[in-house]
Amino acid sequence: MDLTFYLQTFDHFIIYLAVSLVLFLIGTYLFKLLTPYSEREQIRNGNVAVSLKLLGKMAGLVVVLQSAIRHSINLVDLAIWAFIAIIVQVVLHLVVEYVFTRNTSLAKEVEKGNVAVGLFLGESLS
Repeated sequence: MDLTFYLQTFDHFIIYLAVSLVLFLIGTYLFKLLTPYSEREQIRNGNVAVSLKLLGKMAGLVVVLQSAIRHSINLVDLAIWAFIAIIVQVVLHLVVEYVFTRNTSLAKEVEKGNVAVGLFLGESLS
């Protein structure tokens, strides 16, 4: 393959990148709706646990989006599978929180700065 081929497909790269960024923002927003505290404010205040949890969520979204991009045959296929993957991520997040919150509120532990809980939640999503 020569440079001409890459230049001809560059527009596809830009389009897929733009669609993926929008899907990433949608996924991040859905997670934000499930978070009872302001992640931005907590991170601004130096809460490492919240930062780790957020990074885990973002890494998990990137992994599923990368898979959707790699296996899609067109933009509609990408959007469908990425949306399904994001919904699965959100549902798994809720399941993990439910399974491990019988005796404690993980959200409150993360908000208090419990790094172990933040790391666990972040890694369970990625």
